[in-house]
Amino acid sequence: MGKVIVVSSGKGGTGKSVVSGGLGTALCRLGKKVLLIDSDEGMSSLDLILGMSDAFVYDFADLVHRHCTPAQAIRPVSGVLGLFLITAPSDIGQLPSDKVISLFSNQLAGIFDYVIIDSPAGVGSGFIRAVNLQKNALIVVTPDPVSIRDAARVQAMLGELGVKNVRMIINKFETSLVEDGELPNIDDVIDHSGIQLIGVIPNDVMVLRCYSAGIPVTSGRAAAALGRIAGRLEGSYIPLPPAKKI
Repeated sequence: MGKVIVVSSGKGGTGKSVVSGGLGTALCRLGKKVLLIDSDEGMSSLDLILGMSDAFVYDFADLVHRHCTPAQAIRPVSGVLGLFLITAPSDIGQLPSDKVISLFSNQLAGIFDYVIIDSPAGVGSGFIRAVNLQKNALIVVTPDPVSIRDAARVQAMLGELGVKNVRMIINKFETSLVEDGELPNIDDVIDHSGIQLIGVIPNDVMVLRCYSAGIPVTSGRAAAALGRIAGRLEGSYIPLPPAKKI
């Protein structure tokens, strides 16, 4: 049975979808079979950043409502062996508000090693649908006061929904700004959010270049950081590098 992980964030702009796609890619490079589910109705982005905007006839709502088979809704991601994607519906209000999404996700976890659900930002109804009945969550945070505060709120909501295994990813980390005192350091982010850290991803122009071209990120500092996070999810002990080497 595979593991279902919900990727969330307290606010938009943290790079949550980029992290979802990058983490899925990193896990596949470890030999895993990974399904990405974009559950952000009307605001889907994984299909664009992975260069698959023209690949879909059916979306997640079609699958949930049984308008298609899993084989028709799930498409392989070009260039990454073992990575697959289900895109979000283009219209809001297509996904049910009950436990159907989680039941489908858990069924698909019988086929894949990992099912990664890219949830909408914030703690609205879309977020609640995505995390309902799940056990594992990653909160993507940027090292700024608003994102840190909102992440703590997301963690509290996850606790209320019964999600026990919650870890934080600090994204877009800029060492020079931390050293100059313009942004909080890693310890400050952990202290103020109260969330256990699983990894730090540096601000890397390679990410923008790749996803602007619709190409999965497989090289550069961010890809290396995502690889370390994937290894930790697999149970490997991988120490956090010094801040200057992240």
